[in-house]
Amino acid sequence: MYENYFGLTERPFSIAPDPQYLYMSKRHKEAMAHLSYGLTQGGCFIVLTGEVGTGKTTLCRNLLTELPGNVDVALLLNANINEHELLQSICDELKIEYAKDATQKNLLDSINQHLLKTFAENRHTVLIIDEAQILSRDVLEQIRLLTNLETTKSKLLQIILIGQPELNDVLTRNDLRQLAQRVTARYHLGPLHATEIEDYVNFRLAVAGCKQPLFSRQALSKMHSLTAGIPRKINVLADHALLATYADTAQVVDAKTVKTAAGDVFIEANDRVDKGWLLGVDKKWLLAGAVLLMLNFAFWWAFGHSGDHTENLQVSTSVQTGENTSVEAAASERRDLRESQNQNNLVAENDNGAQTENIGKMIVSEVPLDETPEIPAALADEFIPAVPQAELASTESSQASSKSQAIASESSDTTVVAQTTSEQESDFTLMLEASADQTSRIAAFRKLTSLWSQTLPEQILQPACEELLKLGLRCLGFDNWAQWLRYNRPAVLVVEHEQQLHRVIVRSLQGDVARVLVGESALDVPVAELRARWNGVGVLFWQPPKAGTPLLQMGDSGAAVVATRERLNRALLSTNLPLLASANSTEFDLDMAQKVFALQTRFEIINDSKIGNETWLLLSELETGDQLPILRPRS
Repeated sequence: MYENYFGLTERPFSIAPDPQYLYMSKRHKEAMAHLSYGLTQGGCFIVLTGEVGTGKTTLCRNLLTELPGNVDVALLLNANINEHELLQSICDELKIEYAKDATQKNLLDSINQHLLKTFAENRHTVLIIDEAQILSRDVLEQIRLLTNLETTKSKLLQIILIGQPELNDVLTRNDLRQLAQRVTARYHLGPLHATEIEDYVNFRLAVAGCKQPLFSRQALSKMHSLTAGIPRKINVLADHALLATYADTAQVVDAKTVKTAAGDVFIEANDRVDKGWLLGVDKKWLLAGAVLLMLNFAFWWAFGHSGDHTENLQVSTSVQTGENTSVEAAASERRDLRESQNQNNLVAENDNGAQTENIGKMIVSEVPLDETPEIPAALADEFIPAVPQAELASTESSQASSKSQAIASESSDTTVVAQTTSEQESDFTLMLEASADQTSRIAAFRKLTSLWSQTLPEQILQPACEELLKLGLRCLGFDNWAQWLRYNRPAVLVVEHEQQLHRVIVRSLQGDVARVLVGESALDVPVAELRARWNGVGVLFWQPPKAGTPLLQMGDSGAAVVATRERLNRALLSTNLPLLASANSTEFDLDMAQKVFALQTRFEIINDSKIGNETWLLLSELETGDQLPILRPRS
C-alpha cells in the first residue's frame, strides 16, 4: 500500500524468512561461522538456538544458499512428528522411494543405502530440523541413531537442530546425554544491540529500493526499547509505522508514530484478557467458577484465617495478663520469621542459579585486554599499577557479570569442607600460621615472579604490575575457579584463616591435590580445602607477544591478523589440527574463524571463534612448550 509513496519496490519488513533480507549482524556472522564449521568438519550435531523471532530460520535459509552443489539437504519444518513419520519425512526430502507399509527398519535401511550411494559419489547429506525444541524424547533418540550411519572414517549424515532456548534444556536431560555428547558446534543467537538497529532498518530499506532513511533516530531508539532488539518484532512494528506515516502523508517516521503503532500491534500484559472474552463463555461455567471461588474462600476462612485470629488473640491475652510480650514484639517476631524465610528462599534461588549457570549459554565472548576491569580490590594496593587500563589484562565480561553466581556456586560446593577444616588444624593451616610473615602481597608477588625466572628489584618504587611490565610480564586477575583452570597458569590466591588474609602461590594442580608455595616452603594441599579457604580473589602472570594482544574476530584485517595467522598455524600444526588454507591472508575470514573454533574446542576453553584472553594464553602456551610455567598439562 505504501510502497510507491516511499519509492520502494516491495515491503521491506515482511516476516517471511527471505535470505535476501538477512542482516548479518555480529551475532549472525558468528552463528554462520559455527554452522559452516560444523558442516565442513564432518561433525554429528550442530545446535542453533535463539529466542522467538531472532532470525534462526532466515539464517538457516541463507546457509542453504551457500552450501556447495554436492550437498543434499533434508529440511524438516514440522517437528511435531513421531519416529516413523521422521523417517518417512527424511525419505520424502531425499527422494528415497519406500512402500506405504514400510516398517521403521525398512525405512532406516533405505536411508542407509541411499547415504552410502551418495557418499560414494562424493556427495554429502545434511538433515535440518526447525523448531527442534518440541521433538519428543523418542524422536530425538531416533535422530541420534541416525548418526550411527557411518563409514570407518566419516559420518554419512550431518544434523542441524534449530530451536528456541528450551532445546538446550532438553539436551541437558540425563537420558539424552549420548546425543548431547555428539554436539560438535552450537550457538545461541541473541537480539540486536541498540547500536545495530539503525543499520538493520536501513539495510532492509535499501534492499527494497529505498534511497534515503525513513526513520528518525528518536524513532529507532523507541523501536529498540519497544522490541528489545528482536528482529521479527522490529519488522512488524516498522511495517505498521510506515503505514501510519503514509496515512499521515508524512515523509519520515517519528518516535510518536512508532509508539502509536506499537499500541496497535503489541498486546500489553493488561490487555491480554479482553472483556469481550466473557461473552463467549457459557453461563453455567461462569456459575460453576463462582461456586468454586466461594468454597475456596469459606475453606480459607475456616482453616487459614483462624490461625491468624488465634495468634492475635494470644498476643492480646498476653498483654492483659502482664507478660513480657507485646503486640509490637509479636509483630517483630513474625517479621523476623518472614525475613528468615526470605533469606532461605534467596539462598535456594542462588543455589539453583549456580547449578544452571551455563545452561543455554552456548558462546561466551572474550574481552580484549585493552578493556580490562581492575585487579580485585583485595590486591589493589600492591598489584594495580598506576598505568592506563590498556596495560592490564582482563577477565571475561560475561563472567564478571555473573561474579556473584560463580562465588555462590563455589561457596556451596565447599561449605562442608570449610566446617571440617575449622574444627581441626590441618598441615595447610599450620603452614599459614608458621609463615604469616611470608604471605604478604609483595612476598607472594616476588615468589610468583621467580617462577618466570625473573626477579623484582629490592626496592619497588612503582606498583608491582608496572614493574612486571619492564620484565615482559603482565597481571591477569580472576575470580572464578573454572576460569583460572582455562588460563592454566600458576597464581597467587588469597585465602582466609582465623579471620586473616594470606597470599599463597599455587604452583600446580594434579588431580585433587594442589602444590602450594609459601616462601621457601612447599606443601601438597587437598583442592577441596584450598577452595574452601579461597575468598575468590586471584591473580596470575603471563607473557604476551610483543605485537600486543588485541581482540580479533571475523571481519578484522591488517598486520595484527597476519602475525596472528602465523602463530595460529604453528599451534594447529603442533596439535595435528587442519592448517589455514591461506597463511598469508590479511583477513580474519571464515576459514580462520573455523580453525580458531577447532583449537578452542580441542582444549576446552571458551569457543567463540575469537582470539581474546584465553586464546592468547593458549597460543603462548603451545608455542613455548616446557619453558613456560603452567598449572597442569592440558589434555
